[in-house]
Amino acid sequence: MFTITERIDIGKDREEVFAFLTDPANRARWDASVVSEELLTPPPVKEGSAIRTRMSVMGRPIAFDWRVTEFQAPRAMAATTTSGTMPTSLRFTFAEQDGWCRVTATIEASPAGMLRLVEPIVAQTASSTLAAGLARARELLESDSSST
Repeated sequence: MFTITERIDIGKDREEVFAFLTDPANRARWDASVVSEELLTPPPVKEGSAIRTRMSVMGRPIAFDWRVTEFQAPRAMAATTTSGTMPTSLRFTFAEQDGWCRVTATIEASPAGMLRLVEPIVAQTASSTLAAGLARARELLESDSSST
């Protein structure tokens, strides 16, 4: 099992950052590994919602289904996989800081089978992908062209 945490400060208020990062329709915009993400249950996203994420990792298509386990707008959102290549949980927290927002994202994953043999590579890939995604989210949110 591995745990990774990435933090980023975004020059927008917490409500706007929370709304953008927790909307499945925006995920492919800020996370380059995501091909699409869709809400499988009726909107809006809330605790108990189901989400499907289709990704491309090292050129291979992967799909994860998630169950939202925590949704406390605009403070936190968490989800756990219900299907996919490895059991994974993801938690975002959003802290208001005088007109800007500190986002902390934590991923816990338990590679199994052959993935266990390359767990350090999987963890490093997840960490760099998450960091790049959060940087892209900041760029989108802080630019004039962002829309949530």
